Amino acid sequence: MPIFWRPQFRIGHDDIDADHRYLILLINTVELVLRFPDDPRNVELALTELRRYAEDHFEREERIQIAYGYLHLDQHKLEHRALLAELDILVQRIHATLEDPDGGVEGVKAQSGEITAFLRKWLVDHVMKSDMQLVPLFRKPVVR
Repeated sequence: MPIFWRPQFRIGHDDIDADHRYLILLINTVELVLRFPDDPRNVELALTELRRYAEDHFEREERIQIAYGYLHLDQHKLEHRALLAELDILVQRIHATLEDPDGGVEGVKAQSGEITAFLRKWLVDHVMKSDMQLVPLFRKPVVR
């Protein structure tokens, strides 16, 4: 079942909220191609795009946190790096599966549950918990 953007996902910064909306779209895309992997290379492409956009988003979010004087920036950066490392592992595993002559569609399907669980956990743990700690920050003026 796809994830739908809800008002309670808003953290109060237009750029970050727009990024989160697009990340949800990309997560839904990965889940869709996992569910119907007619061409399993689409899974690798979707995961790679999600990883690329996540890195861009994290860099943008960290710049915004610096501008607002976020006190827990170092911890937040560590979470971002860990998420990117996990995405790298997933992309590498899917790539290895596609390179394996016995991999293909069945190999990708075998990993779909783990990938979906990770993506949904990321959304809940990082966006709905860690990023929600930013809400009070965006009620203050920017530090210059």
